[in-house]
Amino acid sequence: MKRIVLLFAAVCASFMLMAQELSGIITKGGKPKKGLTVTLLNSGVKTTSDKYGRFYFQDAKPGDVLQVKITSRKVAEIPVSGARLVKIHMASDDFSVNSGSQEQRLPYTVLSLPRINGNVVEREQIELSGLLRLSDILKQFITGVRVTQTYYDSDILVRGVNSVGSGNSPLFFIDGVEYEGTDIDSLVPVEAIQRIEIHKDAAQWGARGANGVILITTTRS
Repeated sequence: MKRIVLLFAAVCASFMLMAQELSGIITKGGKPKKGLTVTLLNSGVKTTSDKYGRFYFQDAKPGDVLQVKITSRKVAEIPVSGARLVKIHMASDDFSVNSGSQEQRLPYTVLSLPRINGNVVEREQIELSGLLRLSDILKQFITGVRVTQTYYDSDILVRGVNSVGSGNSPLFFIDGVEYEGTDIDSLVPVEAIQRIEIHKDAAQWGARGANGVILITTTRS
């Protein structure tokens, strides 16, 4: 009987080590930080800090990593230990973590941009880049695209195509609808872009596509 009781206690202890409740508070400058995405990386479970800076996970496992998304590319990463409550205080260049038994100061992790797939830019890449203008996204990700910006608009040139006609600008299509104009940054909000695809060899569009074609798919399509 005693062996059964001890075995049961060992099983319960093992289960407790496997999963635990974990809550936390995120602050900056003494004030709570609302709306930050908090993720358990191994399980992929996500939540968001509330107006008091609080977050909660029901099943956090020791050995997992708690990730707080500060910006699109900057995150705070904290190993999950046996602590049930963590207090995270953000500063400009680093952050501190208090788990009750100890407090430590750690640097932020800067995420690298995902690799591009040829002449295609996907939503994940746009989010991680933190870029806010379509012209900057094209310039950052697509090889062979040159962007010249003025006070009023942005001029796009797709290198490697043969220009015919009077203009050098490529054709733009948003959800299949052709757009004409040079102010490309007003075409569509960056947060609504799902996919950008560049066609340098745009023979299917005939002479009109001689300067290249840029296809934009939005989350509204």
